[in-house]
Formats: sequence, structure tokens, C-alpha cells
Amino acid sequence: MSKKAENILSFIVDGKSSNQRIDKFLTAKIKDVSRSYIQGIISKNKVKVNSRIANKHYRVSEKDIITVEYPEEGEHSTLIEPQKINLNVVYEDQYLLVISKKPGMLTHPVAGFSRDTIVNALLYHYNTLSNLSGRDRAGIVHRLDKNTSGLLIVAKDDNTHRLLSEKFKKREIKKTYSALVWGNFTEEKGEIILPIGRSRLDRKKMNISIDRGKDAVTRFEVVEEFESATLLNIYPETGRTHQIRVHLSYIGHPIIGDELYGNSSSKKMAKELGIERQFLHAKKLEFFHPITNKRLVIEDKLSGDLIRCLGALRRRCKM
Repeated sequence: MSKKAENILSFIVDGKSSNQRIDKFLTAKIKDVSRSYIQGIISKNKVKVNSRIANKHYRVSEKDIITVEYPEEGEHSTLIEPQKINLNVVYEDQYLLVISKKPGMLTHPVAGFSRDTIVNALLYHYNTLSNLSGRDRAGIVHRLDKNTSGLLIVAKDDNTHRLLSEKFKKREIKKTYSALVWGNFTEEKGEIILPIGRSRLDRKKMNISIDRGKDAVTRFEVVEEFESATLLNIYPETGRTHQIRVHLSYIGHPIIGDELYGNSSSKKMAKELGIERQFLHAKKLEFFHPITNKRLVIEDKLSGDLIRCLGALRRRCKM
């Protein structure tokens, strides 16, 4: 049971939730807010249990009354510094924008890196952004890996963010990526349906996990073939962390330049071609606008380093 008044959320703990850590309890109760964001609120003394300030280790008990001081929509974090970083905006209206993210740039701050991200740039250029994923992820509806380039949707208000999130969950936003992978295919099209979970051995990596993983589906089709490499169009139907990279690596076709999931052959080719990051680019988005219902088809050209890489491969094929 909960109520909201003057940006204060309150909850009464039921028996089923008893003994949960308070950050886990609140993450489950407050829709579309990350656990790290809840932990940040707790650290700022914005969460109380039975009128007393809570600490992050507290475990809730039945009938506890928990109150959370919730931010105003559009309010920005004072901990994340706005930075004058140019954004390549390819579409914008009063509800959302789509930017072309350059490679090497984090989507949002992470532990140890609070500057030079897309969020730092957004906070400089825009006065209001959605807060549903936490103020350290202002406006961010989905993300791209640091070394993946291409199209990224940003929400300007909470309602647009909610509606876009629902579209992602229902697979109503069609995404197309370009990927250059090691090896050649016997088929023109294919589909990878394998669950993905966090690696037990390396927490920085994801892997195929039949017992603990979440469902993941990646479709692909061949666009152009080279000697020992293939250019693919990738159509991810789910959005798991590192999904495309993990799936392609698992079937023996790692992305050229992928340091985390590549093999010795793909890494050697990347060095020969002079590419210093994974050849993965989010090149196309197709969806119906969550407010106006207008059909949007937004495309983005390959970045310069990927164009040069393909040029080098084509020259090799002519030799």
C-alpha cells in the first residue's frame, strides 16, 4: 500500500516483504527506478523507517512505515556535473530526442566515472529530463555500450519515459545494428535464441546461462561477405546487457574489435584493419511515437572508423 503527496512516497511493509534489504524492497515498489538510484537516495538521508533515517543495510519488518523523499520531475542531480559536450541530435520534439552517440563515450555515469558521459552533456543542454531511472541517468530510456556507436533515445519527461519503456518491453521498438564479425556463414539469415546471465567467473562479462539467464533473441542477416569476415544486419528482439556481442561470440562469430568477447582471430583482424573498438553500430530505429502515434524511422550513418575499416577490407578483397 502506498500513497504520494508533495513528492513523499510512503509504504507499509507486508509480511511477504519482511527481512528484505530496504534498497531491494524500494526498487520493487517504485516503478522504473534503478537499485543504484535508491541506494543514492538512502545515502542522502532521504529514506526513513518509522520516522527515523534508514541506512542501506536495514532489513524491513512487517508493518514498518517507510517514507521516501522523491525528486520533482526534471530536477537534476547536484552530484552529476553538466558539461558542455556537443550532442549529435538526429531527431527532436517536445517529448523526446534521438542522438547519435559517438564511440568511446559512456551513456551514463558509473562507479569511478562521473564525467564525459551522455548524461553530463544532456544536463548541460536540457532543463528538463525524465527521472524514472534515477537522476544519474536523467533522460536515459535504454543504453549503448561505451564502444558501441549509434542511435539512442532520450525522454524529456517521466510520462514519455514510461511509455517508451513499455514499448521496449513489448518489443514495439525495432532496432537495427551493423556488425562486422569474424568468419563466414552458410546461411543468409539466422536467429539466436539463448538466455543470457552474469558470468560467475568474471562479473564484468555476460554469458550464455541456461539455468540463471534471461530470455534473449537476436536475429541477423548477411549484408556483405569478405575473406574471413562478414558484415551483418542485426535485429535484437530483447535488450539484455551485451546481448549481441555474447550471442555472436557464442556461435563462433565474435565482433571484430571486441576485446571482451573476441577470439584471437577476431582481435588479430581488428589490429590489421586499424579498428580500436568493436564494429557495432546502432544504425536504425523504427517505432510509433508514444504521444503522437506518428511512425518514426530514424537512421544513422556508420561512423568514420567503421567506414575506413570496411574500405580496408574491400581493398584486401581486390588484391
